[in-house]
Amino acid sequence: MSSLDYQAKKAYQVGMRWLTGAFILASLSLGGIWGYDWIKNRPLTPTSAEFVEVKLGNVDNKINSGGTVELGGQRTIKSPEEGAVERLLVQSGDKISPGQELIILRNPQRETILNKSQLEIQKQELIIERNREKIEEAQEKLRIAQANYEDDLEDYQQEVVSKRAIKDLEIKKIKAQINRDRQKVEEAKYSLEAAEAELENLEKLLERGFVAQQEIDRQRQTVRERQTGLRDAELDFKNSQIELETEQVKELEIQNSVSSSPVFEAEIELQQAQSEWKQSQSELERLKVEYQEAALTLENNIVTAPIDGVILNINVKPGDGVNRSDELMSLGDPDQELIQLQLSTLDAAKVQPNQLARISIIGPNSETFTGRVQSIGLQARSSGNNNDSESGQATVPATIQLDQPTRTLIPGSAVSVEIILEERNNVVVLNTELIQREGQSNYVWALDSENTAQKQPVTLGLEGLIQVEITSGLKAGDTIISPLPETKLEPGIPITEASSTPSESNTQSSPRRNRRRN
Repeated sequence: MSSLDYQAKKAYQVGMRWLTGAFILASLSLGGIWGYDWIKNRPLTPTSAEFVEVKLGNVDNKINSGGTVELGGQRTIKSPEEGAVERLLVQSGDKISPGQELIILRNPQRETILNKSQLEIQKQELIIERNREKIEEAQEKLRIAQANYEDDLEDYQQEVVSKRAIKDLEIKKIKAQINRDRQKVEEAKYSLEAAEAELENLEKLLERGFVAQQEIDRQRQTVRERQTGLRDAELDFKNSQIELETEQVKELEIQNSVSSSPVFEAEIELQQAQSEWKQSQSELERLKVEYQEAALTLENNIVTAPIDGVILNINVKPGDGVNRSDELMSLGDPDQELIQLQLSTLDAAKVQPNQLARISIIGPNSETFTGRVQSIGLQARSSGNNNDSESGQATVPATIQLDQPTRTLIPGSAVSVEIILEERNNVVVLNTELIQREGQSNYVWALDSENTAQKQPVTLGLEGLIQVEITSGLKAGDTIISPLPETKLEPGIPITEASSTPSESNTQSSPRRNRRRN
């Protein structure tokens, strides 16, 4: 083979290799284009999904919490004094009215003091009667002396004048003391009026549950002490007046020292008798005050009802000894049923008085009752021992009043409470799991006229825990797609209806004829 033939053969082989490579490259390119086009335009495999009919319903934004049942004005009655239970006048479940006697306590020591005070009063009444007789005797003696009186008083008049001048100075001093005692009486009256006004304010706060019964008892004791102070001031005032009269009598004694006239002696004796009678009257008033105080203390041994209501529980029985402030019984007004809550500070900031609340007993098939937020606390407090909050978390107290008394809720029992912050009724609603979120946009999967899935933009309104309001994009009667958990939808994928299960919301499966048409 010549060199020329060899070169020609070699060039032919190289050319064939290039042609083969170009052919293979072209084939791969055409195959890639064809494969991409096939993948892009291949028929999508139909996917099963549930069809959900869009319906009208209610959606709300609420706070869930737990609470404790109380009756209106529910309180614990405590012992006002130390003693023993003598008699119970009511039983658990009895209806009561304000002022009704509930329990009678017994205190033998105070009863003895009261009886002794009564005997002292009777003794003083006898003394007063005897002093009255002395006045009558002195008046008769003076009448006789005046009838026999013939002496002239001019002989000793000058001496009487000089001694009376000294006595007048003493009388002026006593009058000044009388003025001061009168001021003390006025001061005691003002102090008593202030204490009584404070007691009235505390009793109003007690009705609202803002103060304890012990504070009321202490204020009542203060009022009694102020009353005693007023009586003591009045007694001092009267004694000063009596002292003035006594000094005036002594002024007459000056005349008696100068003149032995039976008339003057009789006048002095009469004035002394009158002074003794007034002093005995003042002593009687003092004894009566002591008796009234002792009787008032015994009245505290009769425990009375502060409100209309019913007896919830009795903690004592006849014969039991009790100390001051020991718990005797609890009561409340069944015409008002309240729920006491402890809300987190975050939830409390959202709650306002008069907001709607739903109350239900914790348990299966429980009935739901409605009420309103009556009050919300203005200050948070530590609630480390509260079951409704984490240890150490600050909570805010709130009170809910039921619209109507149920007569079935048991005071002290736990209930579930929903406070409705915001509510929409008779609006288009969907379960929250049907809403697809993409950035700032929201959509649902809907069927087009070819039974393929398409994205349907929607505008959300009020969002609850399990449902959300649809303000635009859907209407009642439309049908949307609820993808199965393992299914990933794409726009344009054919959809076949899967067997549906009842929904936990107001939506349910719907036939294809109600599909959403774009």
